[in-house]
Amino acid sequence: MSTETLIEETSDRRCRLTAELNRIAEDDDVQSLLSQLHECLAMTVGSIVKLAAIVRRLELLEVNVVELRIPNMAYFRKIAHGGMLPALFINLAGSPQVMRRVSRLPIPDQQKIVDGESMKVMLRGGDHLMISVTDMTGSQVTQVFAGDHIRSESQQVAWLVEHSQRAEVQKVPSPPVMLDRKRHGIVVGDVFVSASDLAAYLGDLAKK
Repeated sequence: MSTETLIEETSDRRCRLTAELNRIAEDDDVQSLLSQLHECLAMTVGSIVKLAAIVRRLELLEVNVVELRIPNMAYFRKIAHGGMLPALFINLAGSPQVMRRVSRLPIPDQQKIVDGESMKVMLRGGDHLMISVTDMTGSQVTQVFAGDHIRSESQQVAWLVEHSQRAEVQKVPSPPVMLDRKRHGIVVGDVFVSASDLAAYLGDLAKK
């Protein structure tokens, strides 16, 4: 197939898609739109774009699309209202944790992921790795992507420090607490606390 033929076919597909979107924008037949909505569940970028357009039109016609209980409807609505790239859904459909994170990013950051750009993942000690989003571990995804932005190098380092500190705190075992009925008190680790002293401590605590 020649380059000229490929360009012509691509242009023709775009024209057909534009005509289809224009048709949907004027379609008031709810049953027809619902039927097309289900047909679009065979996922391609073109069908996702069409599906999002149908969702948007149904909402304009005051149809509660959430009640349709179609999987991933939250993403389709996000695409319909310009908050998520259709290609992002296609690329990350098999990585739900990653998609939840990156779907909240600004569109330019989403485009970087669609384009397959590797992300800088900071390591303890100041070094870093360049990793594609789909190859990241769950911990790396949490480290790199904040609620609505990609963390900078310094933000990732701060996250690593905080995460490490939390892990160290969790490793410290709490001293065992045992009842000492003979002496009428408790033993915390190697320390004996009488019942009367314990009651006094609790009384002081209640006063504050």
